[in-house]
Amino acid sequence: MIGFDLQEVKEIKNPQKLLDKIALESEVAYIKNYKCNFEERVASLWTVKEAVFKALDISEGEISYKEIELCHKESGAPFVKLYGKAKSRFESLNAKEIEISISHQKNVVGCVVVLK
Repeated sequence: MIGFDLQEVKEIKNPQKLLDKIALESEVAYIKNYKCNFEERVASLWTVKEAVFKALDISEGEISYKEIELCHKESGAPFVKLYGKAKSRFESLNAKEIEISISHQKNVVGCVVVLK
């Protein structure tokens, strides 16, 4: 399964409110470590979670955004951890791994998620 999401940064009217709604403490801490590009980082997190929803073939409301965690390796490469119903759905699809790619260009961020 593949999930894709694209977001214009400026279309997120209240990034702090969105962050409060979708982010785990670890994600908030990661974003707040960077003094610049707050809006872009929130938009990136949003696209990751939306792309995971699409790859899992579920609708908003079936699981919580906080059941999807965006993490980063020491190299900076992103990866995703799933919890609760999101993890159960992943397992029910007989998927073994999640691949993720995030891209930023000017005022647009995008994310592709592939379940293998």
